[in-house]
Amino acid sequence: MTLADDGFPADRKCCCVPASLQKSEIALHGSQLVSIWIFFFVTGGVTYHIPPVMLPTIMQEFHTDQYHISWLPSIFYLVKGVFTIPGGYAVDSLGCSTCLRAGAISLMFFSALYSVAPTLWCLACLHGIYGLCYDLSSIATGTVFLTSWFEEQRALAISIMATAFSMAGVCFPPVIGALIHQNGWRVACLLGPFLTAVLAVPLACFVLRDGPLLRRSCEQRGHLQGLQCGDHEHMPLSFWRCLRLGAVWHLALLSFCELYIIMALINSLVLYLQADVGMSVQLCGFYTSIVFQASSAGKVIAGAAMDSRQVLTGVVSCTTLLLGTLLPLDFPSGGLRVTSSHSQLLVFAVIYGLGFGASYSVLMSKPAKMFGKMPEFSKLQAFLMLFQVLGGFFGTLITGKLRAATGSYAAAFHVFIAMAFLAFVSYIALEMSSTARRLRHF
Repeated sequence: MTLADDGFPADRKCCCVPASLQKSEIALHGSQLVSIWIFFFVTGGVTYHIPPVMLPTIMQEFHTDQYHISWLPSIFYLVKGVFTIPGGYAVDSLGCSTCLRAGAISLMFFSALYSVAPTLWCLACLHGIYGLCYDLSSIATGTVFLTSWFEEQRALAISIMATAFSMAGVCFPPVIGALIHQNGWRVACLLGPFLTAVLAVPLACFVLRDGPLLRRSCEQRGHLQGLQCGDHEHMPLSFWRCLRLGAVWHLALLSFCELYIIMALINSLVLYLQADVGMSVQLCGFYTSIVFQASSAGKVIAGAAMDSRQVLTGVVSCTTLLLGTLLPLDFPSGGLRVTSSHSQLLVFAVIYGLGFGASYSVLMSKPAKMFGKMPEFSKLQAFLMLFQVLGGFFGTLITGKLRAATGSYAAAFHVFIAMAFLAFVSYIALEMSSTARRLRHF
């Protein structure tokens, strides 16, 4: 079988496919995009969005404070970080579909054990196992998976998939909050393994499969290793040689800073709204839902723009995220306290959600746009994901420690502002790097 210049089998581009559909990868591979969206909606919801809503109730049951309860999500990030790069090697060796299948089946089993955990340490161990499962079925694997199917509309496809994470944030918190109010957290968390068994596992086993761009013949792989990424002349395709590029380290710093903010807020927003503002669990879920609705819009808009206006999209997304981190502060007090104004928090939920969604979309699609053609892209994606995990780990842990030490989340938001500014500087440095400049001229 021969391959066309875009990596697809030449016989796939035949007259039986309308010309209008040949121009739209979204239409051609829509079933795979929808399937990975549903898959990530479930797995992202179970690992990321269900646990934070349960943290206040778990904290009360086990008689602990914000710092010690923050160890649950922090251990998730820590274990996920340790095995992020091995997970990338697994994707490179076994393929995306195999890893997605293994991650979903493991997550189904261990999430079912969550409801019967007798101690806080058992919950911490399960959070660590969640991290292992997520390394196999995370958005990094999904990004490599979509890179194997999409080329011209790669950023848009990745951004559409990323909206699954946001929509999980819209749907899961209010549902879990209502279930906790009615039945307690142990019953509420059973929603996770049920959805995994009904949706994620069947999709992983019977629908999702690696695309034609992921695995090439040994002859073509050797030929591509002789080419260069992006401009086919200067950018090396080797994973280890790519680590010499300044652009990769700018991406790494950007990953750390943005995920420090995003993951810390995902895990502490409900605690902040409940402890510092005095909201009920149901109302906390409502505000969390607004954040993720806005982030869904931000991801789609940024994803569509990234395929044509990368620099402008990145600058606007970083600026919006920076503005969003400022809004929870109480301005009459000079920013020394966090606000309890519901109207200001509503504005924060919208602006921060847009910035979170847009910046995350840029963060996930930018490496794919720059390095997506390299055969070892899954390893590079795992390397960058390591910095995202480290950002989430330190952000969640430091945020909990600052709240326990100061009695307020004000200091934590001051750190968020600094991280957002550093992320902005990192993105500017990325676009000014020689690698990015060569790509723009290609």
